[in-house]
Amino acid sequence: MKKTILSSVIIASCLSISHADSQYGDMQSIVNFLTADIDKGTGVSYVATAGELKGKLLPLSYYNTERYWGEYVCRLRGNNCKVTDQYNPGDYTLTPIENSPGGELQTERVSVNYGSNIYDSAIWQLALSVAATHGLKGPENKSLFDIANNQNQLLEQGYNGNAPNNPTSGSNRGVTTPNGVFEYNGQSITNPEHAYHFRMITRDWLSNDPFINTKYADYITIKDLPTDNPLYKKGKLTWTDWKPITGENSWAFLIGPLQSAYLQYVKSGAQNAVPLDSVPVQNAIDILHAFSRMQSKIGGVYYAAKGSMQNHGDQPVDPYSVSTENNASLLSGLLILKHILIQGNNSQTQAHLKTIDVMINGGVMPNRKTTEGLLSYFKKYAWDASTKDFHQGGLANKTGEPHWIPSTEPKPVDGNTWTVAVLGQALIDSWHGFGTAYTIWNKMKAWGGYYDDRDQLWGVGYSSIDGNGLDDGNRSGIMSAEWTAGAINMLNVLIAQYSTQKASHPDAKEYIASLQTDLESMEAHINTLRVANYSSVKMFDSVRPKNYDSLVSLNENQQAYLYSSKRYFIPFGWYANPLPSTASTSWALLMNYKYNPFTLGGGYIPNFQPRI
Repeated sequence: MKKTILSSVIIASCLSISHADSQYGDMQSIVNFLTADIDKGTGVSYVATAGELKGKLLPLSYYNTERYWGEYVCRLRGNNCKVTDQYNPGDYTLTPIENSPGGELQTERVSVNYGSNIYDSAIWQLALSVAATHGLKGPENKSLFDIANNQNQLLEQGYNGNAPNNPTSGSNRGVTTPNGVFEYNGQSITNPEHAYHFRMITRDWLSNDPFINTKYADYITIKDLPTDNPLYKKGKLTWTDWKPITGENSWAFLIGPLQSAYLQYVKSGAQNAVPLDSVPVQNAIDILHAFSRMQSKIGGVYYAAKGSMQNHGDQPVDPYSVSTENNASLLSGLLILKHILIQGNNSQTQAHLKTIDVMINGGVMPNRKTTEGLLSYFKKYAWDASTKDFHQGGLANKTGEPHWIPSTEPKPVDGNTWTVAVLGQALIDSWHGFGTAYTIWNKMKAWGGYYDDRDQLWGVGYSSIDGNGLDDGNRSGIMSAEWTAGAINMLNVLIAQYSTQKASHPDAKEYIASLQTDLESMEAHINTLRVANYSSVKMFDSVRPKNYDSLVSLNENQQAYLYSSKRYFIPFGWYANPLPSTASTSWALLMNYKYNPFTLGGGYIPNFQPRI
C-alpha cells in the first residue's frame, strides 16, 4: 500500500469521507485483518483444532514477526535475548532458568506470539458483530456473527484452541485449589463454570517462540529435555500466565458477548429479546457467581482472585486490591446483563436481577455479606477530590487497615475515560458539580494527552507519567491507538450528553465546542498509528524501529492499527509494542461506526440519571 506523509491538513480533509471508507480507513480491510488465518500469512486469528472447537476461527491479541524481535527488540540497548530453557520433570514445565538474561524477553515475545487476552477477544467479537450489522462479511463470505460466536464456545469449553488429544473442559478457569490458590474474597469456587477465566490464554500449553526454526534460534539454549516426549524441544515454552482478573472477565463474559448477542438477535429484528438459554447469557449468569463474591464492603470489586501474580515480577497481587477501570467495565457489563434479563421477561431471572441490583446499589449479597455497591465506590472512594479525577484504585477493607487506602500508582488514562463513559455526565455532575465530567477530560488531557510540537492534541498515552502531556512539555511520550479510541468514545459520550443540557446550563455550549475540537483532532490523528501510515509520520521518527516496513507489513487487503507509537514499559506492568493490535483495530472499527461499547446497543444515552 502506498505510503503518504500525513499532515494536519491532509488528515483533517479525511473527516468528510463516508463511514465505509472514513478517517479510520476501509472497514472491510479491517475485518479482513481481524479474521485472517495467521498460519497462512498475515492476520490475527487462527483455526482451532481441539475438541468441540475444531475448525473454529479464534482471535489472538497481536500480529508479530520474528524479525521485529530479532532485529529490533534484541538489539535495543540493555537487552540481551540469550536465554537458557530447562525442563522441570516435577511439573512438566519448560521455562527459562532463573536469572537467564533473556528470560523475560522470551516470555514476552511468546505471550505476544501465541497469546490471546480475553479482553482483546471480547473487543474482536463486538467489532465483528458491529461490522455484521453494516453488511460486512468474513472470509469466504461467512457470517461475522457466526465467527464472533466462536469466542462464546471457547469460553464455554474453557480449554486452549490447539490443545492436543482430549482437552479438559474448564482447564482455563481459576478454580480454587486445595492449597487455597484462587480464593475469591475468602471463599472457594470449585465449579469451573462459576470461576473466573484466566485473562491470557494460549493456543497450546506448549507455546511457540517466534524464533523457532529461524536464524534467531541461536539465542536459545536448551537443557535437560525429556527423552520420552518429542513435543518438548528447542523453541517451545510452557505457558506462564495464570491470572483470573475481574476486568478481563467483565469484558469477556458480559460486554463483548452480550452486546454481540443483542446486535444479532434484537438489532437485526430477528427476535424481541436475546434468548435467555443462549450460550452468552448462560455464560454471563454463571460468572455472576464469582463477581458477586469478589465485592468488598465499600462496593469496589476486587481486582484478582487470591494467588494471582502481578503483571511484572514474581510477587502475588494483594487480594484486597481494587482497580477503578476494572470496576467501570464490570458496572457496564452488569447493566447490559440486567437489561437483557429484563427483556427476556422470565421469572427465573429474578434472583440474578436481585444480585445485580445489590452489586450496583448496595445491600446484602447472596453470600450474606453486605456491600455499599459499585455506585458508592465510584462516588465516595474512587473519586480523588484533590485532583478532580479518579484514582487508579486502592486497597479495600484490608484486615487491620483503614477501610480504604487509595493507590499511589500513576493515574491511568482508561481509569478516567472508561469510568466517565460508563457513569455518564449527568450522574458525575450531580455528584460533584455541573461541568465536572468536562473538567475531568481537560485535566486528563493535560497529563495524559499526546501532542505534536505545535501543541496539537493527537491522542492519549497510558498514564500520568508517560511524558505525553502539556504539564511537563515533554514530547517524547507515547501514543496508544487503543487508549486514544477509548478517549474518543468518552468525548462522543460527553458531547451527546451535554447537548441535552444546553437549555438549562449556558456553559454546556462552550463545553461541547471544546470537546468537539479535541474529538476531531484525535479522530484525525489516530490514523497516524495505522500500519500503512506509521513509517511516514515525522513525529515518530525518533522512536520508530528502523526499516519498520521490512519488520512488520500486512497484505494489501488488510488494515490494522498499532498498539502504541513505540516500545515502552507501561507503569502498570507490561510492554507496549508498535505491533498490529486486535484491541486497537477493533476499537477503531467501533469508533468508525460510533458504537459505545458501554451501553446496550452502542448509543450515548446515559446509563444513569441523577437521583432527585
